[in-house]
Amino acid sequence: MTGLDLITSCLAAFLLFAQQEGPSFDTLSRQAAAARDANRLDAAMALYKRALKLRPAWDEGWWNLGSIAYDKDQFAECSPAFVRLTTLKPDLGAAWIMSGLCEYGLHNYPAARKSLLQAERLRFEAPPELSRAGRLHLALALTKTGAFEKSIVLLTELTRMDRKTPEIAVAAGIAGLRKPWVPSEVPEGDREMVSKLGEAMATVMELDAKGAIPQFEALVGEYPKQADIHFRFGAFLMQQAPERGIEEIRKCLELEPGHVPALVGLTTIYLKNGDPQTALDYAARAVAADPSDFATHVALGRAYLDSGDAARAAEQLEFATKLAPESADAHFSLASAYSRLGRRDDAQREQEAFRRLRKQI
Repeated sequence: MTGLDLITSCLAAFLLFAQQEGPSFDTLSRQAAAARDANRLDAAMALYKRALKLRPAWDEGWWNLGSIAYDKDQFAECSPAFVRLTTLKPDLGAAWIMSGLCEYGLHNYPAARKSLLQAERLRFEAPPELSRAGRLHLALALTKTGAFEKSIVLLTELTRMDRKTPEIAVAAGIAGLRKPWVPSEVPEGDREMVSKLGEAMATVMELDAKGAIPQFEALVGEYPKQADIHFRFGAFLMQQAPERGIEEIRKCLELEPGHVPALVGLTTIYLKNGDPQTALDYAARAVAADPSDFATHVALGRAYLDSGDAARAAEQLEFATKLAPESADAHFSLASAYSRLGRRDDAQREQEAFRRLRKQI
């Protein structure tokens, strides 16, 4: 074989190898972008997948692949894409939001909650529309997984940052009734009640106390046997007419003696009013109603503390921090109990935990 023949043979082998290898990453990434811009989304997804096999650390590719899948309601495709992106860019708030939205679309609410709570820790740093969607869906996921009060706090923040919307009102109504539903799961017979309660609560969130009072009055008249409506009205009235607020919360307990938010709420009210003995009664009832809820142990611990029994207070608050180690309030109260017991090192440790957790909020 001559030298020319050898060169020709090598060139042919190289071209065959190149054909077998397929297009380069640069070629595939350009083709994927062009297909996306031309709205050929299925082709774009296929091209992004091929490009990502060649360059798995391509964060822009994972974002584009996941976004296209999300827009096509292909949540099983978008979820792994954004999970991969969060491992590549753990401080990218928008990636955590999209991961949570994909999991929500899959009805995997605990996973959605986990991703969106991480987005919350990153302060929902994303374009405004995406940030708003993340906050709303976190509230919905919290309600679905039983964290009703935190959901209401988040919806209040969202309303005051922007405005009241029908979506917020519905979400507030569901959380206000303490039902583990997403909006599509509200029974037909409860939709009107959810809507009316949500409107009243959203009016409160907008700081329109004058407008909220007649809405709540109409609600308790129309649904006198709904304990949660009395509780929400009473909680609102505590800022307007405290005695009337206590009356409404007591009506709630007459209808549902084990209503934990009402029991914890009255504990807090009587502690503020300087009546720790009455507070102790309500706090003990709260713990009996739900010993797995850390808030009930915090309430009882604070009641013991104000009653002068720091040892029992510490027992309750230690248990609360075990149930909810992320609760800044539980650590702060436990620090107070340790301080009264003269346990300085323990008090300092709990103060440090409190300060660390507060920085994360």
